[in-house]
Amino acid sequence: MNKTLFRSPVLGSLLLLGFALPVHAFDLVEAWRAARDYNADFAAARSDLDAGREKAVQGRALLLPQIGASANYNYTNPIMPAGQGGYDATTYGVNLQQPLFDVGKYTGYQKGKLATQQAETSFGAAEQQLILDTSQAYFNVLLAKDTLSATSASKKTFQQQLEQAKTAFEVGTATITDTHEAQAGYDGAVAQEISAVSSLELAENNLRRVTGLDPKTIQPVLDKLPLELPTPATLEAWIDLAQRNSLSIKAAEQALGIADKNVTEKKGNHLPVVSLTAGYSDSQTRAPLQAPHTRGSSIGVGVTLPLFAGGGINSQVREAVAQQESAKDKLEATRRQVREDVRRTFLGVTNGAALVRAQEQLLVSAKSKVESTRLGKEVGIRTNIDLLQAEQAYYSTLTSLATAKYNYLIARLSLSQAAGQLDSEVLGKVNAVIRR
Repeated sequence: MNKTLFRSPVLGSLLLLGFALPVHAFDLVEAWRAARDYNADFAAARSDLDAGREKAVQGRALLLPQIGASANYNYTNPIMPAGQGGYDATTYGVNLQQPLFDVGKYTGYQKGKLATQQAETSFGAAEQQLILDTSQAYFNVLLAKDTLSATSASKKTFQQQLEQAKTAFEVGTATITDTHEAQAGYDGAVAQEISAVSSLELAENNLRRVTGLDPKTIQPVLDKLPLELPTPATLEAWIDLAQRNSLSIKAAEQALGIADKNVTEKKGNHLPVVSLTAGYSDSQTRAPLQAPHTRGSSIGVGVTLPLFAGGGINSQVREAVAQQESAKDKLEATRRQVREDVRRTFLGVTNGAALVRAQEQLLVSAKSKVESTRLGKEVGIRTNIDLLQAEQAYYSTLTSLATAKYNYLIARLSLSQAAGQLDSEVLGKVNAVIRR
């Protein structure tokens, strides 16, 4: 090997940098995976899940034995009779208490289990929302890019027409009106481009906030989307699927379950509490006329029964019943909202697919109109304003088609979310439209 190669500072730098490779382009699935590790909201949801899982542990602890140890040291200096010396005493003890019948603690155990289930449901909803948020941010960047591309092309075309109009006016083959019309079209395109640049920057910043990735390396979708209809194919089937699997409904049902247990718990405050108690003690004392060392153990059953609490227990029962009714109403409201969400997103997929097809056909027609209008202008049967309007319609259709495509893809994901079916598999099917 030629050792002089390593003496080159340029080659040495390249070797140290590892021949820096270009930044890796990412697709929708890779964006979602990055968001799982980067997104702060999802990290908080994961911590909430860890906290919620402790509720079941805390509820179970209420039914288990409670064991405690105690130690005491006392020194006594008697005043009467006079002349008697002081003495000390040391006591050690262990106590155990086991609930035998306690409605409050048993319902606390059941509430703890429900609270843990509710935390798991909330985390599942956060996972689905992360998929949707990442996808929305991803497609918003692509839409902003497509809009800017169409706007820039529009500006370039209007600039060419403006230059042609000025030249034609100078040689006397066009009027000043043609120049003004071309100038207006160009100025409008410049304003739209400025707005499109701002929208793209905002969309890229949002994608970076969600995923932590560089939005400049985002991969686009296919020019021609495979337009798939929902499976199952009927709205009623999707509504039934959502009523059985929606995480929003499941969370509302779990909230109602906790409210039911609250009612039981408050009513249980009228009932007696029965506990098993046991203890062991060891005491040493130097007091006169007392045994210097005693040991003992005890076991027993204690019963407490509330007789009068100033009406507080009855008030707590009425409060819990009202909260129970509120939870029932919220559950019904959630079911109705889920039905509406399914209906809206189902139509977003079915009508969205039809709209994409219509926009594709409209784009073909708009392009043909531009070509025919340009030809008509050359032979004198169309005016400059006719051509400007045709080209504005064409570029507007480009943006409308892009919007329809991304709305259709988001509707597919939103429909799965409304039915509680949004997962990595569904995301992978949508990711199949990303250009490799």
